Amino acid sequence: MTEGNGEKQMAQDVVLASMRDAILSGELAPGTKLRQEKLAERFGTSRIPVREALRALEYEGLVRSAPYRGFAVTELDADDIEEVYDLRILLEGHAVRLAVLLITDDDLRTLEGLYREMMEATPGDAQLAARERFYIRLYSLTGRPRLVGLIARLRQEVARSLRWPTLQHAPSHHEAFFEAIRAGDVERAVSQLATHYRRVAILIRRNLRGDKQFGRSDGHAPLR
Repeated sequence: MTEGNGEKQMAQDVVLASMRDAILSGELAPGTKLRQEKLAERFGTSRIPVREALRALEYEGLVRSAPYRGFAVTELDADDIEEVYDLRILLEGHAVRLAVLLITDDDLRTLEGLYREMMEATPGDAQLAARERFYIRLYSLTGRPRLVGLIARLRQEVARSLRWPTLQHAPSHHEAFFEAIRAGDVERAVSQLATHYRRVAILIRRNLRGDKQFGRSDGHAPLR
């Protein structure tokens, strides 16, 4: 039976959401080969919505494709992490500078609510989701969807790493960052963001390299 456009879109959305969750949770490990025919069988659909979902995940940086080799879950090495965080510092710092210039009292009230949700959220996926809502809402104040889209993609690329139990939430960073936003202190906010991201990048790089002096011996790393 041929799938209608609505059915194809629904199937694609189901495949996309399920696979994204599986990748971010680690159920699908980095390097895992993703066979379209197997996925279509698993989700009870044709290969068309599966292929479109894979293309969407590729745009998000969660899977990669290669000629004659198909799709696989993205593997990030220490150099990839450094590059992603260098780009995040540049792009998110730029977004902060633009957003603070445009922020209104209503925007601040909205961000206050999202900030409280982030700080009060249960550690784990709920906390990560609340954090994304806060930061993406802030960056959306720039009115620059391409910039926000690039930032969202880079944040997604490293989202798996932030689910490691050796990386813990750092409320002090988010508090200091938001205080700077409230005060309209652009340079302090950008500096706080950059310093935090450089430290997180170091922690993730060490984890990837299996540094036993970092986090793994006692199960703790100071921030994310």
